[in-house]
Amino acid sequence: MATKEEILALEVCECGCKNVADAIKIFQETSLPYKKAKKLVTECDKTCCRAALIRVFDMAYTGQFDYDEIERLIQLRHDKLGEMFERMKSGR
Repeated sequence: MATKEEILALEVCECGCKNVADAIKIFQETSLPYKKAKKLVTECDKTCCRAALIRVFDMAYTGQFDYDEIERLIQLRHDKLGEMFERMKSGR
């Protein structure tokens, strides 16, 4: 289990090169709905990081952050991507 600081430093979206701390700050400083606020973080329309970002958005709205949940969602995304790459390499 990572520390709060390590989780805040995790890259939440590769497209926008933003970490969790950046996403929280952006979400707290905007009154935009999720779909538009997400673009400020990701700078794209992809859904690859949706699960983690929507939870961070909700947490920023309520002001209560579950850093373990954020870490789990980011790790889950990376695990899925890694699994897909392995399948592609092995030809399955």
